[in-house]
Amino acid sequence: MRIVGEDKPLEATEGFCDAIAQASGQEIEACYQCGKCTAGCPMARAMDLMPNQVIRAVQLGLKDLALDANAIWYCAGCETCASRCPRDIDMARVNKALARVCVREHRRPKDPGVAAFHRAFMESMGRWGRAHEVEVMSLTKLRNSAQRFRDILLGGMLFGKGRLGLLPHWVERSARKVRAILKRDAEAA
Repeated sequence: MRIVGEDKPLEATEGFCDAIAQASGQEIEACYQCGKCTAGCPMARAMDLMPNQVIRAVQLGLKDLALDANAIWYCAGCETCASRCPRDIDMARVNKALARVCVREHRRPKDPGVAAFHRAFMESMGRWGRAHEVEVMSLTKLRNSAQRFRDILLGGMLFGKGRLGLLPHWVERSARKVRAILKRDAEAA
């Protein structure tokens, strides 16, 4: 199937919907586009495709459209969409399955800040067993030259109010588990 998008034709990939349904454990074909997921999503205003549009792209097999959407990376995993869905589809799981495909295929998110954040977050989790906000923020800003000095005043205010700790809290047991997950993911890729 070929669908003409705004600026380029979109090619459908046969079997893509089934592959994502299997990887996410969700019945993606059951979605009838009521839009409740989008209406409740706290991150929707930052997304280029709304959650229901991502589902629709997957249903149509529009792999490039779904995998290039920043929505799959912006998903907070809060599961508001899942709690609102009349078809019991957990959009956060669908987004995670799509993100795993991106990582496996070495696709980079359109927003370089997203890739920098995810990499910094996972490194911090592996090192400390939980995210160390100062480390995640610093690594993200250093790796994304376009946003290097953005939010610097906000960081100063958070330090001043004691909301950001300079030293991380190390949770050895969690760090081992996270490292094992990262190792398993790297071996599976």
